Amino acid sequence: MNDFEGHLYEIGVDRTCSAMLQDDFDTLRPQQRALIKKVAEQAHEYGQSISFDRLKSHRRYLIGRGLIDLIMSDNFDEDLIRSICYSATGYEMKTAGGAVGHLNATQAEVFRDICKLVRFDEQEITYDTDMSIFRFPNKQKVG
Repeated sequence: MNDFEGHLYEIGVDRTCSAMLQDDFDTLRPQQRALIKKVAEQAHEYGQSISFDRLKSHRRYLIGRGLIDLIMSDNFDEDLIRSICYSATGYEMKTAGGAVGHLNATQAEVFRDICKLVRFDEQEITYDTDMSIFRFPNKQKVG
């Protein structure tokens, strides 16, 4: 385990989670898979990897889960992804891949949590026109 990647998904429940993530990825349409691959390529351009095939780490699982949640809810948007990452890190990146690629395991948990709330329409979202980013004023919608 290291601070950036978190623990590895090697045994028990972690292996089950990793198989479920792969199953969800496999059910995506080719156009949807291409969106995730584009983000992965952008991350690679910044010297980072989000490939779960290469390393089954907690960080990569959380990033993959978040991206799939956004796709499954028709909310996959590069600006939204960058904004969610900004919310987790305080750093603004030029591409969605650059943003997720620089998430550490702790920040990836925030990313996944917000993506899950967005998927199930439980996240309040506003748009900051001055900074051209989405904001998440409350963790969840009220009421």
